Amino acid sequence: MLRFIFLFLFSCSLNAAQEYSVEQLPSEFEGDWQVCRYTTSENNQYDCSSINVPGPIEQAFPEFDGLAFYRTTFTLSNEFEHQSLALYIRQIRDADKVYINGHLIGETGQFAPNFEKATLYQRLYPIPSSILKFNQSNELLIKLYNHARPGGMVMSAPVIDSVKNTYQNAATQESLLMIFVGMILLISAVQIFYYLAQPEHRENLLFAVLCVFESIYLLTYSQAALDSGINLTSIFRINILLFAILTVNFFLFVSYFFKQTIPSLIKGVLTLTLLMGIVSVTVLPIDWIYHILLAIQLLSVLILVPYYFYIFYQANRQKMPYAGLMSKVLGLYIITAIIDFAIDQQLLPLFVSGIAGLLSPIFLITVFIAITFILIHKHWLYFRHATYDYLTNCLRRSSFEQRLAEEIHRIHRTGLSIVVALIDIDNFKQINDEYNHLAGDKVLQEVVNRTRTSLRDFDLLGRYGGDEFIFAAEVSDKKDASQLLKRIHRNITSHPVIDKNDEAIAISITIGAVVAEASDLVTALQMIEEADQILVSGKVKQKGHVHI
Repeated sequence: MLRFIFLFLFSCSLNAAQEYSVEQLPSEFEGDWQVCRYTTSENNQYDCSSINVPGPIEQAFPEFDGLAFYRTTFTLSNEFEHQSLALYIRQIRDADKVYINGHLIGETGQFAPNFEKATLYQRLYPIPSSILKFNQSNELLIKLYNHARPGGMVMSAPVIDSVKNTYQNAATQESLLMIFVGMILLISAVQIFYYLAQPEHRENLLFAVLCVFESIYLLTYSQAALDSGINLTSIFRINILLFAILTVNFFLFVSYFFKQTIPSLIKGVLTLTLLMGIVSVTVLPIDWIYHILLAIQLLSVLILVPYYFYIFYQANRQKMPYAGLMSKVLGLYIITAIIDFAIDQQLLPLFVSGIAGLLSPIFLITVFIAITFILIHKHWLYFRHATYDYLTNCLRRSSFEQRLAEEIHRIHRTGLSIVVALIDIDNFKQINDEYNHLAGDKVLQEVVNRTRTSLRDFDLLGRYGGDEFIFAAEVSDKKDASQLLKRIHRNITSHPVIDKNDEAIAISITIGAVVAEASDLVTALQMIEEADQILVSGKVKQKGHVHI
């Protein structure tokens, strides 16, 4: 069969393709090639033309579908005679067999009738030195099977280089891909951890699922997938299913993060997208799958993308937390996806496609890391607001009680004592009524600040109620506790609070406290309740003093 091909190509009336001179490595065979296709089902008649590589074979044969041959020639300098060489092709649609001087050096995928689509993979073919000619013309023939959509060498021209460099470059690309996959899976694990800690934050779960499917999607492009032995057409079908799942999952994540309800039309689009992805892994003819892929891409670009930006607009207009930052990050992800769509449909110039192809994985991982930091910060703020009072930055009552229980357990080991005290601001309602609530807030903040100056960093300070605060500190004995309480009372009441109108507001406080020694078997709740009782009775007996 191959003998007839060669006889035909050499006898073709067309001018021969340009000959490449390989004088340094790497050397790219970019430019005019001869391309031929079968014109009969018996495969013994041909139609030939010239074509610029890289570029789709449809440049020469519109609506082409089937077997074709690329042919060019090259000369090698004698200096490469003792060097191991290899041929690298970034992408070929869909299956190929590559010959040099009539010898098969490699193939990827399978031709019909047992078609295996290898669009997702780079080609890396070592060239046996014994088949090469030096300072003479060598023939490079690439036989390919193109199926159902624009194909051939669409992304880059073949490159000849040393085996070492070629394999190192391929290994570097594969390693980077695996690093990206590993980073995305790590991000997923972090988000699952946060979701398990706070199940009400479903956006963490949705983002974790998005990361998992994105990782599997990237793996379908890897050398590991090519070497797995799984039918390559089946991997391509799975790739389309994953693309559909990612499209739906990403929209759910965005809408849930921004707390937007999903209109019926969008629900229909998402359902249709998912159904098309599921159908793609069935026995549906491969020709139809391209239509499914295009339909998913068009639905995303024409319907989902505009709605994304509507969601961003609404979130920013409503001044939702993180709306501005998250809109920019997600917008970058969407733009990256649109560029990938344009590359797949060959809507961009080749040099733009090449740059975008290099930047796309970097943009992807950058966006995922940015989203992760936003979600972590949101989680941290949620934790902080659940733990600390927003106005005064004190521990909330439940958090204080939990931390106090730990401190009581610790003094049993250290042999020290602990004092728990409640501070009540006397006549605080009158301050709000006479001045205003902003002035009241200023008083609350100032009481906290003055209390904190008398405490150590590891002592506890919390907000017990509206105008009541609670603190706990380690002391050596009851006398030490009494001195600490008096010092705090003096710091708070010794000078007035100046509000924003430069008015002086006098402060009076009552403190009720209880001291527990290391040998006392008390709980945090018991100490708090006893301090509260002492405070209440103290306000009745003598307001504005320390009661212990």
